[in-house]
Amino acid sequence: MSRLIVRHITAWLVAGLAGGLVFWLVQVLTGGPTITAFMGDQIVSTGGYPKSLSGLVGWAVHLAVSLSYGFLFAVVVAALGRASFAVGTFVALLAALLLGWATAVIAPPAISVTISVLTGRGWPVELFPLNFELGLPLWNHLLFFLLNWVVQALGLRLLMSKPGQAR
Repeated sequence: MSRLIVRHITAWLVAGLAGGLVFWLVQVLTGGPTITAFMGDQIVSTGGYPKSLSGLVGWAVHLAVSLSYGFLFAVVVAALGRASFAVGTFVALLAALLLGWATAVIAPPAISVTISVLTGRGWPVELFPLNFELGLPLWNHLLFFLLNWVVQALGLRLLMSKPGQAR
């Protein structure tokens, strides 16, 4: 496997996992409920699974989503690979902001689907509504993708640029 691919995979894993941890930490520090606890409790109680699995299930779902979002951003970054430093980092920044907003908007219905599917009930009859509020979920999603931008777009481009090379 080429060094470039290894760097992209490493950046994706670091950014996805770090982003997921920061997302959770922001929820803890702001005193609100965490998505890991909510998802774990909902899936375990609705699905009839042992209560002791709640934390594990919540974290597994949260990290799977974080890695999926990180991978989506990695695809954007890879598509910009041949762009100049300035253009690549700027377009990736715009993509991070757009993805942060879009994922905050679709999070509630996505949570409905996730809970229903993972409890064996299939597609839910009713979805939680889209979220267009300018609140903590939006800022947390933006923070997640900005962290991914720093690691995957800016960090990789700086790491791969040669000393003295014009950016």
